[in-house]
Amino acid sequence: MYAISIVHYYKLRIYLSSSFMIKQIYWKFISLALSFLLVFFFTQCSERHKISLAKGLVIENATIISFDSTNTLNKFNGCIALDSNRIVYVGESRPDLKGWYTTIDANGKYIIPGLIDSHVHLANMAGMTARLKRKNPKLRDEYFNNLGQNFLYFGYTTLIDLNAYDPKIIVRLAGSECSPDIYTCGEQLMIMDGFMMEMGEMDQSSRYQIPFLHDHYNLQVNYPDSINLEDHSYKNAINRIVSEQQGVCAKLLYEDEFSGLKVTWEKPSQGLLKDILSEAKNYGIPVILHAPSFEGQSNAVGAKVDIIAHAMWNWFSDPKRITETELPSSHRALLHEIAAFQIGYQPTFSAITGEQRVLEGGFLNDTILTNIYSNAYIKWLNSEEGKWIERRMKGRPGFIKRTNPLFYWSVRRMFENDEHMMDSIYKVLEKRINAVVKYLETNEGRLLFGTDFGVMNMYTVPPGYGGYLEMKSWYNAGVSLKTILKAATFDNARAFHLEKLYGTIKEGNIANLLILKKDPLKTVDAYNSIENVIIRGELKSRNNLRINASKGVLSLAK
Repeated sequence: MYAISIVHYYKLRIYLSSSFMIKQIYWKFISLALSFLLVFFFTQCSERHKISLAKGLVIENATIISFDSTNTLNKFNGCIALDSNRIVYVGESRPDLKGWYTTIDANGKYIIPGLIDSHVHLANMAGMTARLKRKNPKLRDEYFNNLGQNFLYFGYTTLIDLNAYDPKIIVRLAGSECSPDIYTCGEQLMIMDGFMMEMGEMDQSSRYQIPFLHDHYNLQVNYPDSINLEDHSYKNAINRIVSEQQGVCAKLLYEDEFSGLKVTWEKPSQGLLKDILSEAKNYGIPVILHAPSFEGQSNAVGAKVDIIAHAMWNWFSDPKRITETELPSSHRALLHEIAAFQIGYQPTFSAITGEQRVLEGGFLNDTILTNIYSNAYIKWLNSEEGKWIERRMKGRPGFIKRTNPLFYWSVRRMFENDEHMMDSIYKVLEKRINAVVKYLETNEGRLLFGTDFGVMNMYTVPPGYGGYLEMKSWYNAGVSLKTILKAATFDNARAFHLEKLYGTIKEGNIANLLILKKDPLKTVDAYNSIENVIIRGELKSRNNLRINASKGVLSLAK
């Protein structure tokens, strides 16, 4: 037994020894293989991050803040490389670069995507009506020559023009050396005898001469036999916007008696809204419905429009309820549907706060205006001719009194005088917008940033600066800084199907960026702390974008 045990013992040792050697060889092989793979991997990564730049700009050591395509907010210290008008690299480490490029150190600064204002009316002059523009051609030309850089001064690198369609103005702005990227909804969809025709006091024969939209569900409207209604179909209208006017969206209006005006116009039927939406979907463009009332937004939800323009500030048709500011359960339920359906929502505080600023007076004393309005233009706005908007707005109670006396007296008896009535109603409307917007954010609604620039030709919603004031209104209403950034960048781009070009800092996107001195996730004042604007890859100093500054590109650091 002992002898056998010895034999087995030595056999076992030989086996274990050989097994151990085999295992050593095996692990050496694995180790070599892993080393080879790691070398290959890092070589490939190195090759992948070797970037050749022809006309490059490299920004190092910046805090990069941007949402990505998964709706996630990213914030990290890193490097961005641009070439010509595109972003070619974004990452925490500096890539291996060659070719021609300039480097700047953005240590302590913040980089975000360029801002998008998705609701502007570029042909409307902030401060002048069409008649006054014709009367003051020098001031008019100066204003439009500076309009593009006014928007850039406050970081708005992309604009969506929502009607007041004037292709000459768009071409003029887009062709200037210092202009944001501009997109349009083309001509506004106007139904026969609709709100815009009525407010424009168009005579009936003139109404037939414009490209109106025939609402075939409304049998109350009569047409002359000479009109071919097929030419005015929703299909032709959408085709014309996309094919002839390069429109990226379509917009129409829904106004009703909730505004306090006596309704003498036709309103678009829900059937027509659904037809327009269906046709627009075929072309891949969103439909926007101007609808600032409970009734209008109810119709928007019923048709499931893509975007609602304006917060719901007109709550009731009953004038006795005009001072109510507590959000009713019926309105909460409607807003809940808007949030659930993820209908885009443009609050446009400025449409109301801009009017407030006109009536309060003193806005022209704001020294920030000297960065966007010339001294000559500010002087004209202070003139008697320039004060036309104050006179018009102060005359509004008289207009309502003439056109809808029952409504006027039902409201007027609650106040001491017309001035007290106007001041009180504007404060009510602002509180209503606050309540609506805060409710939507709390319920994860899809807020979209827009200023309604050009509304009523008010100088109190200035180009660019109006955006900063709009942001402050959002913030004062309780909207988070994260939501404000998202609404003005990623969500706006996605809503207008432009997310492959704008709204995020990612490789392949247009190089429209802002370099800020302050963190936009910590203070709304960051949007007035812009140091540089990068537009289509070109770095511009904000100081050089002031109206009275010499034009030019910032001297780049080596």
